[in-house]
Amino acid sequence: MSMTKYLRTAVAIAVLAACGNAFAQDPQSAPSVDSIIDSLKADTPAPAQGQTRALRPGAASMATAPAPAPAAPAKPASINMQINFEYNSAEIAGSSEKTMATLAKALASPQLEGRKFTVIGHTDASGSAAYNKALSDRRAAAVRRYLMDNGVASSRLRAVGKGESQLLDSSDPDAASNRRVEIQATGG
Repeated sequence: MSMTKYLRTAVAIAVLAACGNAFAQDPQSAPSVDSIIDSLKADTPAPAQGQTRALRPGAASMATAPAPAPAAPAKPASINMQINFEYNSAEIAGSSEKTMATLAKALASPQLEGRKFTVIGHTDASGSAAYNKALSDRRAAAVRRYLMDNGVASSRLRAVGKGESQLLDSSDPDAASNRRVEIQATGG
């Protein structure tokens, strides 16, 4: 084993030992059904630009300033979920079972019945971009399949992988927080 590989392995083992259970799903930090529903219920309105109020009747029609630009479309409602997978696999880890069950219950709830969802898989930056894209595709498909098996209609779900293209923590491309699944609501 080369000295570089030896040092990398030693550092990786030291980091994992120092982190302990940091990568395990903490049941108390898992979102509730209600918090997921609230996050996905309605799109966030885009901030209005250039809005002013007239001080007297007819003042707006006499103003020489250009009309404000139309408001930007609302940002789709979404939530990032920390779903753990088996190493180098699209198999959902047992430690994420409670989170997945909660997510399925929320998406199948009457409050969200008019919404459709895109399951977006993300990875960290370790490995090639092509490999990470394919892995994120498989992981998003696995979450979609789980949701369908647990009461969410397939017509309401779409799976997309983004690979490492949208890192949550760009200052640490290999951070565990980058390995996530985002649920984005559309329609309704």
